[in-house]
Amino acid sequence: MPQVKVTVEAEGPVEIEADQLTYDRDQQLYQADGQVEVTRGSLSLKADHAHLHMATRDLVAWGNVVLREGENVIECERLEINLNTQMGKIYQARLFLKDQNFHITGREVEKLGEKGYRVRDGSFTTCDAERPPWKFTVREMEIALGGYGIAKGPVLYVEDIPMLYFPIGVFPVNRDRQTGFLFPQFGYSNKYGAEVRTAFYWAMRKDMDATLDLNYLGKRGFQEGLEYRYALTRDMKGEAQFYFIDDHVYDGNRYAFFIDHQQKFPNDFYLKGRINYVSDHQYLRDFHEEIPRGTVLDANSSRLLRSVLFGGKNWDQFSFLVDAEVYDDLTLPSNDRTLQKLPKMGFYALPQSLFKTPFFFELNTSYTNFYRDTGVEAQRGDLFPIVSYPMRVFKVLKLNSYLGLRETLYYSYNDPTETLKGWESRETLETGFQTSMEFYRVYDAKTSSKISNLYKVAKWMHSIEPIVSYRYGPRLNQTRLPVFDEVDRVPYMNEITYGITQRLVGRPEKETTTSGAYEYAKLKIFQSYSLGDPYLDSEGKKRSFSNIQAELWWNFGPYVSAQSNAAFNPYQGNFDVFNFLLTGKDRRNDAVQVQYRYTGEPPLNRVQEINLDARIKTISSLYVFGSYRYDLLNHWRVATIYGAEYQAQCWSLALVVENLGQSPIGTQQSEVKVKFHFSLLNLGSVGHKPYHMTF
Repeated sequence: MPQVKVTVEAEGPVEIEADQLTYDRDQQLYQADGQVEVTRGSLSLKADHAHLHMATRDLVAWGNVVLREGENVIECERLEINLNTQMGKIYQARLFLKDQNFHITGREVEKLGEKGYRVRDGSFTTCDAERPPWKFTVREMEIALGGYGIAKGPVLYVEDIPMLYFPIGVFPVNRDRQTGFLFPQFGYSNKYGAEVRTAFYWAMRKDMDATLDLNYLGKRGFQEGLEYRYALTRDMKGEAQFYFIDDHVYDGNRYAFFIDHQQKFPNDFYLKGRINYVSDHQYLRDFHEEIPRGTVLDANSSRLLRSVLFGGKNWDQFSFLVDAEVYDDLTLPSNDRTLQKLPKMGFYALPQSLFKTPFFFELNTSYTNFYRDTGVEAQRGDLFPIVSYPMRVFKVLKLNSYLGLRETLYYSYNDPTETLKGWESRETLETGFQTSMEFYRVYDAKTSSKISNLYKVAKWMHSIEPIVSYRYGPRLNQTRLPVFDEVDRVPYMNEITYGITQRLVGRPEKETTTSGAYEYAKLKIFQSYSLGDPYLDSEGKKRSFSNIQAELWWNFGPYVSAQSNAAFNPYQGNFDVFNFLLTGKDRRNDAVQVQYRYTGEPPLNRVQEINLDARIKTISSLYVFGSYRYDLLNHWRVATIYGAEYQAQCWSLALVVENLGQSPIGTQQSEVKVKFHFSLLNLGSVGHKPYHMTF
């Protein structure tokens, strides 16, 4: 039998379609039976039977009822709803709320309008399985879409076993930010005891929010913290973090603040800054989890804490920059002799044609004020214009010669020895040339199907570029000048540098607007030979040949990459510098990273360490991970981190153990920390976030 369909116009069209459809004019009642479909706007209902009272817009449906509102779905045995008010009752209901992935059941559900429900004798979970791994049962629960859900007497069931009871439960029903208390975090240290971290999240406005912390850190006592984030306009955003603790172990007040700000001004001027301050040098090691990413490379081995505020403007061929840099030397008991740059200003002209001639011009100019509480201070101006002449010979050989004149002016003061005082200047020049050639060959990737399948590359290009350059700078007497950085000692240069650069570039099989030729590998090797003063190696010996410098970068595909740089001493037959980083991944998201760092320079800069990271998927959804940091130079295990994380569709559980070793000089004490993390999808988490590698 063909279906009957009518469209009713009343405060928005209502379409009714069914196998049998009758209309009682006296009662203004539509009666539909058999494959009933009722549609009004984003609301769509299917059922075996339905009645629609046109006078009141009351809709009653029963038998395999399915109601869809956008992406939300309600399944039930019987539904009574008013199409205008969106209010009514639902019996033996099963609700699915798409945005939060909530699965809700209820013996009886009241629909409280377009965005509200009241559930009686029901349950809810974010698991998709028919038999969910976890669920909360509730006597009564009220849900406001875009706000919160409030449950009375929720009981947490794990695999149908009751585990926890709560008198009342509150949870967000919105992916947007919501003001409220965050789940507490728990941890344990064998030195300081149990840790409990609590926080209150405050969504002030759409353009700013804050987190207020009150943490109990065992024997250390209570710590207060504030994190404030803002994005007031598209051109101004930032973050500020403040922490304070009356440390019972340290026996004193300790505090820190970290501020990061970015802002753009009219006419393309900009300002950026990162200000970092700690009350004592041990703070970074004791509370390294609070340090913003990028503030220091490694809180356990950092030597300088840097704060900087800079701004300026960039043009197509020029740039102007002003910055102030403040350093806190964590290796010294006092920061009085640490040199600060307050401020530094620079104006730079990028290489550009000189009055439409074949010559090119560039300029580096700067002014720096060097400040410190104790020791020599100075103001320095540096002007360095360069004129160059690039050319090609037979379209193959590239030549570029240049000449630069440099003027550096000093005004020194506060020298206790009184050897540096008043005005001093230095004039010098630098000249040289560089010549190079590029040879390349293009290969069709289809000749090797395995490579083509791995890299998805249609063609390869291998290029080889040998380079020879010469630099000359006269010998200068600079003993009367102060020394603050590399600008203050211009070496006598009379050297030849030669090397070779190789590149492997692939063009993808299918190019898009965002993809094109990609550099898969690069190898650069070069060395210099001095025609004047010899070089000094790491042992202070004079050498005519410099170390052989090498840089390697290789992307083996989507799963393996390697980076390395080295300085090989040809006289001693060993490396003065060797750094290596290898990263491997697979389709299961397993990952391994091996890093080795070695610098054989004088004691303060000498480094030799190995860092290992791994994350492996053992069985389905179970990851084990670990990290190992070892100082080979001082035979010191810096830290070992290991743990496991189970990631299911709707929950995760992780256990992390952080074992810190004691440093040879006692700056870091041995300590074992145990951290626990439990998360329910779209509801929240308990404990520290699990350890994750940075790749």
